[in-house]
Amino acid sequence: MRHYPLGRTGLYVSELCLGTMTFGGKGFGEAIGKLETQEVDSLVGTALDSGVNFIDTADVSSDGESERLIGATFEETVETLDSVVRSGKARYVGFSNLPAWLAAKAVTCTEAHRLARFQSAQVHSSIADRDIEREIVPLARSKGLAILPWSPLAGGLLSGKFELEKKGPEGSRRSQFDFPPVNVERLPRALHALRDVATATGVSVARVALGWQLTKPFVTSIIIGAKNREQLLDNLQATRVKLAPEQVKTLDDASAPPPEYPGWMVDWQNREPRMPEA
Repeated sequence: MRHYPLGRTGLYVSELCLGTMTFGGKGFGEAIGKLETQEVDSLVGTALDSGVNFIDTADVSSDGESERLIGATFEETVETLDSVVRSGKARYVGFSNLPAWLAAKAVTCTEAHRLARFQSAQVHSSIADRDIEREIVPLARSKGLAILPWSPLAGGLLSGKFELEKKGPEGSRRSQFDFPPVNVERLPRALHALRDVATATGVSVARVALGWQLTKPFVTSIIIGAKNREQLLDNLQATRVKLAPEQVKTLDDASAPPPEYPGWMVDWQNREPRMPEA
């Protein structure tokens, strides 16, 4: 498991981050996962044993139940969080799901007033949805922000269990909770390319989808989630996937988002200058 700097914080985080939306199962999280203490302990332990040092949670995850379960798994973490709460401070801050213009405004404001600046961007990104590459990625790279993609398998859609013409296996997350949305017109090409590369490399479709994302230089750590130990172990193996340059290009081409303004205009303006006619 490789570790990369989290923006400019000086911290190093594992290239895979354990997401915890499957912990608890309260509120809208009920359709995502209902893991309790024993399962949570097993998944967290497996992730730590595999080199993961990065866990993502939020108060919206199962109405706070996810945080409670993680706290029960880490006594030390509970004391640290309590200390942070009592002091009213946090070490670093990041943003999640903000449009690029608003995030840029916030970063500029913190820099101008010498306040704690954003260090990371937790954003939705997968081979089925590469919209962040339009504006958020350039912003993050210019400001030294770590990009932390969430739902890299598009809510299980890229797990290899789904056929385009079928709803999906009974009890699967995507068949119960159709989120996050993806462009169904572009999806078939990406899925076919994933399956072709998976067959050629002899690994699961999910591993290829995660392995492809790990080839992107702007990605610091991918937030992965799981419902059981086998699923987590398979996802963790994505760090060992070696994709040939031509395979990466195949996946890039199959999933490329269509050009949007002003992107296509910028590309047109920056095209190779034509030689003047004689």
